[in-house]
Amino acid sequence: MAIPFDLDIPVFLWAMGRVIFRRQARAQELKRTIPVTPVYEEVLDATLTETQQDYLRPFDEQLAVLNYRPICNYRATNFGNYGHNLMRRYNNPADSAWCALTVLELKIQAKKVEAVRTASVVSFSTQFTGGELLITRNMSLKALTDQPPERVVQECRQTSDLRKLKERHDARASKMGTPLTPATGTDEIFKEQCSDHQRLSEFQVERGIYRLLPDGNAYEISDKAHLRGIWNHFNPFARHVSWMELIFSALVGSVLPLLAIRAVAPVDGALMKTVGGFLTVTATLPIIAAAYCLAGLIIGLVTDWAPFYWIMLISYLPTHAVAGWSFGWFPFSTLMFVAAFSTRQMIRRRKLIFES
Repeated sequence: MAIPFDLDIPVFLWAMGRVIFRRQARAQELKRTIPVTPVYEEVLDATLTETQQDYLRPFDEQLAVLNYRPICNYRATNFGNYGHNLMRRYNNPADSAWCALTVLELKIQAKKVEAVRTASVVSFSTQFTGGELLITRNMSLKALTDQPPERVVQECRQTSDLRKLKERHDARASKMGTPLTPATGTDEIFKEQCSDHQRLSEFQVERGIYRLLPDGNAYEISDKAHLRGIWNHFNPFARHVSWMELIFSALVGSVLPLLAIRAVAPVDGALMKTVGGFLTVTATLPIIAAAYCLAGLIIGLVTDWAPFYWIMLISYLPTHAVAGWSFGWFPFSTLMFVAAFSTRQMIRRRKLIFES
């Protein structure tokens, strides 16, 4: 009789425990703070690298169709703990809404494991005479912060078509009153950004999301925000996730391992012998492991979202429901996650635009 145990369960529980209980400790170790007064620096087009220009070009082309042209680039110089960043402001002289592209590149080091990511957000914004600010953006991850009552934010995580994003913005803006003329000068934009940052940060303090540090020069993230971050990690609806990618990864993660198990370990047991549910030393284990690795490789190539709990859901449950524990104690699902994670990181490193 097969023993219902394998190493996937303790490894998974250990990993999830670190996500839940070590997230706050890691954040304190990294000491990521938010400056009270951001410092902005203009970045001239001539100083952009070829890689950065290639990254910006698709956004420029989409916005050019909407008659938006870039007017300046800038970066926040004292947000260094959050990695490299670049903001690109666009303007349409005939439109009261301005457009902003924000590019953020993060690098996180946990022991010997390094995770990198380049993320971008496009937003259309309109300021109104009554003090309201309307923002329509396609940020892929749900924000940890709250919004002041005068700041109306429309989240469109599934929208990469900037024309549709603008249509959504215009539909809401037409019901909100008289718009103001947007800033176009660099100094004016910096002043506007500082004022908006100050108001937003003060509201986070009121809501318990930020805490002002004793020196009065920066804020730190509170436990309330850390809990939101943990919830976002486990909530697939808190981010931009393609349903087609989810379905495809679920099929790959469940079908490929089962094919290997059924092909290598037929029902009559002719090709695989077990002792108390544990594999004997045969070629079976590496063949099944190769199938799990292949599935992880494919998943990492087709989707940017494949956390450990999702890999366990699509690979561990189906295979054990069909094949029981007949294929041994080895942590195959963990192997699939490692393959998917490594593949995603390899692709992300190739897409870095601020450093090679």
